[in-house]
Amino acid sequence: MPSHSSRAAPPPTPASGGSGLVDLDATALDPELKAVLRQDGISRLFPPQAAAVDPVLAGESLVLACPTASGKSLVAYLALLRAARAGRTGLYLVPLRALAQEKAEELARFEPLGLKVGISIGDFDLPAEKLERLDVLVATSEKADGLLRRGSPWLDRLGVVVADEVHLLRDPDRGPTLEVSLTRLRRSYPGLQIVALSATVGNSTELAEWLGARHIASDFRPVPLKRGVYYDGRVTFTDLSVRDLEPPGEAVPRLVRTVVEEGGQALVFVNTRKASEQVAESLVPTVRRLLSADDREGVREAVAALGEASDEETEGLRRLSSLIPNGVAYHNASLTNAERRVVERAFRDRHLKALVATPTLAAGINLPARRVVVRDTTRYDDRLGMQAPIPATEVHQMLGRAGRPRYDSAGEALIVARSPDDEDRLLDQYLSAEPETVVSRLAAEPALRMHVLALVASGAVSGEDDLESFFAATFYGHTLPLAELRGTVSTVRAFLEEHEFLEPGTSLRATPFGRMTSELYLDPLSAVVLRGALDRAPLGVGAFALLAAVAATPDLPPLFLRRGEEPDLLTRYTDEAEELLVKPEESPLDLDLESFLATLKTASVLEAWVNEVPILEITQRFGIGAGDLRSKVEDAEWLLFGAGRLASRFQRRLGRTIDDLSTRVRYGAGEELLDLVRLRGIGRVRARRLYAAGYPDRESLRNAPLDRLEQALRSRHLAEMVIHQVRRPGSPEPTRPAPPRAPPTPAPRTTRSTRRTLEEFPGEPER
Repeated sequence: MPSHSSRAAPPPTPASGGSGLVDLDATALDPELKAVLRQDGISRLFPPQAAAVDPVLAGESLVLACPTASGKSLVAYLALLRAARAGRTGLYLVPLRALAQEKAEELARFEPLGLKVGISIGDFDLPAEKLERLDVLVATSEKADGLLRRGSPWLDRLGVVVADEVHLLRDPDRGPTLEVSLTRLRRSYPGLQIVALSATVGNSTELAEWLGARHIASDFRPVPLKRGVYYDGRVTFTDLSVRDLEPPGEAVPRLVRTVVEEGGQALVFVNTRKASEQVAESLVPTVRRLLSADDREGVREAVAALGEASDEETEGLRRLSSLIPNGVAYHNASLTNAERRVVERAFRDRHLKALVATPTLAAGINLPARRVVVRDTTRYDDRLGMQAPIPATEVHQMLGRAGRPRYDSAGEALIVARSPDDEDRLLDQYLSAEPETVVSRLAAEPALRMHVLALVASGAVSGEDDLESFFAATFYGHTLPLAELRGTVSTVRAFLEEHEFLEPGTSLRATPFGRMTSELYLDPLSAVVLRGALDRAPLGVGAFALLAAVAATPDLPPLFLRRGEEPDLLTRYTDEAEELLVKPEESPLDLDLESFLATLKTASVLEAWVNEVPILEITQRFGIGAGDLRSKVEDAEWLLFGAGRLASRFQRRLGRTIDDLSTRVRYGAGEELLDLVRLRGIGRVRARRLYAAGYPDRESLRNAPLDRLEQALRSRHLAEMVIHQVRRPGSPEPTRPAPPRAPPTPAPRTTRSTRRTLEEFPGEPER
């Protein structure tokens, strides 16, 4: 099959000379598109956009490396429109779900031109008939990988692939899947146009050479950015100018106060969740007195939206409800999706004046501010067991959020120094430093286990020469000697053959077990663990033993142990040892005792969830956030689904037990509520209310009086919806408008690559 890896990249196109904007009438864009852009407030193109228009409309691949807010996304949208008008489909790859939603909403502006856009980020596949009607699919790299594994017909018309945040090739978790997906797409579809976007790539020219793409680089920013270091009341900028900030206040409160007094907003980055919450609370006295009447009304609306996010209280709801009225909030992974959405919306609407975040926000959605403050440039590194410097590229990502187009005439990106020596170090190490180069992470054995198996199981490679040719076409093969990779691939292949994923011999063929594992998007090591657990599990196996088995797999990263938790977990291990299906220091996992106890902690959290322990109690008892709980629940449900599929082949007697536990994990419900939670609009809280009111199953609801159900569910519309479902299953819903939080009926579930949202979790819709 032809490969693009040998195609030479076109010469680089600089776009940094000058700052002149280009009027739309001076471009080759058609009148209809110009009208849509003008309606969206775009009458002129930025220099990097103007430099990219002709190549992208000619179908050329390109790497666009320029700062945040310089208009990279519009170039990608033009490529997608060009392909759609030529009868081709487009795939927009993003690293994060929230970013996928943002891009899909932005692409919706082109619907008047006939562009049909879909999004795939949940745990359900988009039905084939809906996918076939789409011109553009916005998805994560994992979703694209899943489409390639299953061979979707929609891909046969593929004309363009957009790789947003392409610098994340260097990310150990996301990078290998993005690299393999781009390689497979380029080898499978000759003539494919690739548009790769990034703000922070030290070797973007090398990326362009790998992709056979034109390289367009620019330092243009629509909002000029001043970068500097703050120390002891003074900011020293890289242009050698200085600015004194009036007291009072320590570093962060002073930096926040002065920008809010000038009518701006502040985005503060710290290195831990706890710090984000503490710093946000410390800013309340500073910001509260600076809110206008409009701001106070806006934050009241945000608090009301927060209160509607869930029927269950969380620590995030508690904290944010006290912070947001004062114009301050925090943003970290302990919050649920809905809590984060409320915070993001209030900040975009400029009612929140200060937002304190962990660095993950910098790589995510678009939340600019007039002043960005990076308080911390170190964080704890598990591998080193100590604090380590944050890479310059990540700091550049944070600083790049400064300057809000249409609102700010300039942005300030500041790092806080703690001493004069620290001031010089930060100027040299971060503000004067170039972003780190992108290095392939494909040689990691866990990544190769999955991808080698997927390549063989899907028929993308059929022999050793095919496999070597494929890896030679990756970014790894383009930039690094293949010798090390050959050794790791050989080790991985031996593992896959030993555990019956691949047929032994010189040819490369997947076994039925191997094909199933690949389709389920499981790490083969996880599949080995689950298959072994199923072999050991007796009929009537307990829920905790199954939860502990899925918690031991590498696909469910364990929760960290807090100081003092080991004794209780060790006691739990002793009590449960005979029933456990996975043992410590046992091949192939070979976990030490501490690591194994961490998996038991994760299983204990899941056990509390399915036993209907309130979320607030779970998070306080185990020292985690509601966002952490949601993540573990999603992973555990997907792994139990995978275990159920494996059981259907190897241990059919366990199928019903595992399926029931999977449903319990999905909803966080006791076994007696399983019939109720399967009703649309009913999750664990509402199901428990129905059960307490004397309705233990759907049959008991058939003749229930409407007023009694309304009383139990605290909603007449929900009561009507339940009656409609149990009395006339399968018929259309009543025409009365549904409440905003009622979701559509999902499509059939398939693989992890399309994780679904979690029903009746804080901030997620109830079913």
